[in-house]
Amino acid sequence: MPRIIREKYENGVLVEREIEGSAFNLRKWVQLTIHSIIAISLAVLAAVAVHDSLAVRNSLSQEETSAANCERSGFRS
Repeated sequence: MPRIIREKYENGVLVEREIEGSAFNLRKWVQLTIHSIIAISLAVLAAVAVHDSLAVRNSLSQEETSAANCERSGFRS
């Protein structure tokens, strides 16, 4: 909601200032907080997904190159 400012001058001097409306809007602050929490959560989920995919790829590549792992598990190529 925009603020309305009424000023009263006498002889070029400000005598009275009236401000209507409030700059604080609870609904907007709650909405901003919720959106921030969702954005942070999505960023964390994306970072965890990337980290997990890199970890799985790294573990798979180590298993493929190691002959000892194949012999231990009973698989032969």
